Amino acid sequence: MRNRIFITLVSILCFSSVFSQNKLTGKVLEIKGKGDTSELPGVLIKWLNTNTATFSNGKGVFELAYSDKMDTLVVSNVGYKADTLKVDTTQRFVVLYLSDIKTLDEVVVVYKSTGTEFSMMNAIKIETLGQRELMKAACCNLSESFETNPSIDVNFSDAVTGTKQIQMLGLSGQYALISKENMPYLRGLASIYGLSFIPGSWIQSIQLSKGAGTVINGYESFTGQINTELQNPAASERLFFNAYVNANARNEYNLNLSKKLTDVWSTGLLLHGNSNPLQQDMNHDGFLDIPTGTQINVANKWAYQTRKGFEGQFGGSYVSDKRQGGQAKQFVTMHHDTDLYTIGINTERFDVFAKNGYVFKKRQATSFGLQLNYSNHKQDNFYGNNLYKGDQSTAYANFIFQSYLGNTNHTYKLGASFIADDVKETYDEIDYKRKEIVPGTFVEYTYNYLEKFNLVGGLRADYHNYYGLFFTPRLHMRYAINDGKSVFRLSGGRALKTANIFAENTNLMASSRTFVITPGDFSMPYGMNPEIAWNYGANYTQKFKLDYRDAYVTVDVYRTDFKNQVVIDVDDHAQKVLFYNLKGVSFSNTAQVEFGWEAWKRLNIKTAYRFVDNQTSFSRELLAKSLISKHRSFINAGYETRNGKWLFDATLQWFGAKRLPNTAANPLEYHRATYSPDYYNTNAQITYVHKKKNEWNFYLGVENAFNYKQPNPIVSNDKPFGAYFDASMVWGSIYGRMLYGGLRFKIK
Repeated sequence: MRNRIFITLVSILCFSSVFSQNKLTGKVLEIKGKGDTSELPGVLIKWLNTNTATFSNGKGVFELAYSDKMDTLVVSNVGYKADTLKVDTTQRFVVLYLSDIKTLDEVVVVYKSTGTEFSMMNAIKIETLGQRELMKAACCNLSESFETNPSIDVNFSDAVTGTKQIQMLGLSGQYALISKENMPYLRGLASIYGLSFIPGSWIQSIQLSKGAGTVINGYESFTGQINTELQNPAASERLFFNAYVNANARNEYNLNLSKKLTDVWSTGLLLHGNSNPLQQDMNHDGFLDIPTGTQINVANKWAYQTRKGFEGQFGGSYVSDKRQGGQAKQFVTMHHDTDLYTIGINTERFDVFAKNGYVFKKRQATSFGLQLNYSNHKQDNFYGNNLYKGDQSTAYANFIFQSYLGNTNHTYKLGASFIADDVKETYDEIDYKRKEIVPGTFVEYTYNYLEKFNLVGGLRADYHNYYGLFFTPRLHMRYAINDGKSVFRLSGGRALKTANIFAENTNLMASSRTFVITPGDFSMPYGMNPEIAWNYGANYTQKFKLDYRDAYVTVDVYRTDFKNQVVIDVDDHAQKVLFYNLKGVSFSNTAQVEFGWEAWKRLNIKTAYRFVDNQTSFSRELLAKSLISKHRSFINAGYETRNGKWLFDATLQWFGAKRLPNTAANPLEYHRATYSPDYYNTNAQITYVHKKKNEWNFYLGVENAFNYKQPNPIVSNDKPFGAYFDASMVWGSIYGRMLYGGLRFKIK
């Protein structure tokens, strides 16, 4: 009997330690008529050229020990010819679809993956954005990687720097733990501008989890974690080149090189450069819509894996970014000040890291690993007459040991961490310095009952040289019914962080507002107590068939409840921004429902609605946080032609009204409304894929297709050195319709 095996691979990266003994889990299904499927037991799954193998159980589920060196599965079953399938080294969950066709005389493997996947087997809900998802938009850097994702809001921070910032669960991005390869990355001075320092072409995948995270990654995650995995030199293309240009003459170039040197060693070199040479003022306010400037970015990564259980990675990166914005002489028709108001943002950063681990051969699911990282971030900015300088050096270490109690249904991780920050800042000719030293220890226990119930409980104990001893508990639970197609999750946990009141609010420096700090405790950084909050959440995910095609519904409900917060008050006075410790309540409630469906063959639809209620006790009253939409809806459609040569993608977003900061004390001509209007934003892209020996991609796209622009985004743009100037009140798009195009070239 000759058979054809169609194998569809769906990848979900587990939220686990880099060097723990990983498990590849999955399910084997047999395709029947009209797209119906049934579970297939007794299928042999093994790693090529190894003795590591297993069989699918009565429900088609299997679990297989996994390490990065294992990248090819062998699948065989009685009545089916054995076949192999290449697996990307970041994958942790696969679904194998087998179809018995007796009339064919060859085996064909079809690799297919949707761009975004939800973990159904992990106690923590993890959303993985793969390269297929990142291809749907130009995705020039990390801040632009979420345009097709409803869980993350992307907004301009102000009207003059061109900087984009993200919001998660109704709170600014600094309340999420943003990591690179599971090590803290965008902290402190890098929290705003650092999102543009990870080029999109360098990204292999992004893992997004909402709510309380794992204690292994630290104590600073309030709203969730966004982890970025860079290209793995052992698995990525030998050469990848990307070129991009848009109507603003912004041009970017990326070159990724990888080489497998031996069976043990491999290395990768990532190069990026971009330039914004063209000065444009499309909203005619006298200010550049997008700053000019250049960025040079380079990273080198080495990976090794021995047959004796040792494995690891090490490398480094460097970025230099220089931006100039503000007024340009050719656009200023009514200039009442002696000098032009200009902006300068100059950043220099380097990182070095090492991750080394050992997997015990004689004891299953037992390993240890050590993560090390050192970074230095320098910021030298000016916003008219406002000068800001910052220098932060950070050292990080994290040791993790994993094993089990009795059997692998009871596993644990324990370890110790250390983080030290040396921060020096100057603003308004005043120096601010602090050194934070935080040693800590943690333990995390995981219980699995069959495939129905998971529990992950963790506790951290850290000693901070300013805040003393504090504890960080986290708990996650998952319960599955209907053969794992219906999953309920609950989570809760505590988080703590130091508020970086200057670096996290540089957008307010692009104004005439005076920074007024009301210290509560002079022994603390900036005189402010640490920010502390509890996050509670629930998730329900349901997968099902709709008209014989895959569909899902997922519902998220989360609450972040601050016990202390550094309040940024821009409502008390239009010419001031006040910083003080919370006196009262501060919370953010969010609810989101998302529906996805393959409505037609190769036509995938994703829709979502999100509600946010974010309120804080300001000095005068309890108010909704400004510049956040209470309501947002989203629809994305992606289609691929039968031959896979043409890809079409479009996203329509609707943003509800946002409360604007109070400007009643300003002169009448500088008043702003209490709320912004609601508005739509539409992006679309067409990609042509040419495959022969190598692969070429050509893409054309448009951002803000209907050319919607926020009118008068800058208050008092005619007198930028006056008392009422404010470029921070941005609620919509600064520039209009933006066309772009580019190409990608791959040698595998």
